[in-house]
Amino acid sequence: MRNTKGFELLGSVVLLGLAVCAPAAALDITGTLEDVNGNPLAGTITVIQETPHLSFTHHEVDKTGEFKFTADASGGLVLYAAAPGHPTGERLIPAGRSGLLTVDFELPLGQNVKARVVDAEGRGVPGAALRVRYYEPGKPLRRVAFETDDLTDGDGYLLLQNVGIDVPFVVDVLAPRYPPVSSERTRLAAGETKMEDIVLGKPGATVVVGLVDKAGNPVSGAGVMLLADPAGLPAESRGSWLHHRAFRQRAVTSSLGNVRFNGVPPGHIIVRVKTADAALEHRGTAVSDEELQVSLVLR
Repeated sequence: MRNTKGFELLGSVVLLGLAVCAPAAALDITGTLEDVNGNPLAGTITVIQETPHLSFTHHEVDKTGEFKFTADASGGLVLYAAAPGHPTGERLIPAGRSGLLTVDFELPLGQNVKARVVDAEGRGVPGAALRVRYYEPGKPLRRVAFETDDLTDGDGYLLLQNVGIDVPFVVDVLAPRYPPVSSERTRLAAGETKMEDIVLGKPGATVVVGLVDKAGNPVSGAGVMLLADPAGLPAESRGSWLHHRAFRQRAVTSSLGNVRFNGVPPGHIIVRVKTADAALEHRGTAVSDEELQVSLVLR
């Protein structure tokens, strides 16, 4: 069963970075789905397969917590385990693996945690996207995101669902007009259901791109890409599924030939425009809480 709803690919990166022409490799996968106390869990194992096409196959796990199925691992697989009330689990299967493989998932216990995003003056920031990211040093870079964005309310609050108990995590934040930030690494025991406020820094830059043809007429419908310098992003934040959006923004020019990018991280930027007849590139510097005008002419 193919189903891409609720899944997100990281830019144009191919799942697991593997070629799509690898030969079939039948892999019999068996295992268990349990909590940290060894109790079996009912849930779902989703198999994400890139070769020969991107597909998502779901396998239901009953109350025994046991599962068994066959998959094609010629292009590598991601196994994603989910059970109500628990954080999810993930395993990467290398390309070409065949035969029999046992995979046991042990999901942490979960609880709902209240988080709040505030500006430098302590005012709640609405409409900020939040995602929980667990501290997993040495884990391969995830190629597929399985969670959807949740947004803070009018006072900057959001109830985070099924956060792992006694598991270190950070909360990644992408708020309108602001560069991305992450919370301090946090570890909450059972019953600790509120975390420290996540404070945003200065608003990001606004970059306004204007595009005209050689006669000075606005060019509408042209694709524009803005690339920001990730040098200021802490290394531990570079696996975030929110942060990359601020550093690689895309838009299409309006009927007036303009496009506006908000929340651009400060530092060097590259603006690229590509049409059927031409390609342009502009390099500049974005400054926090300031507007940068970029005027481009198609020759």
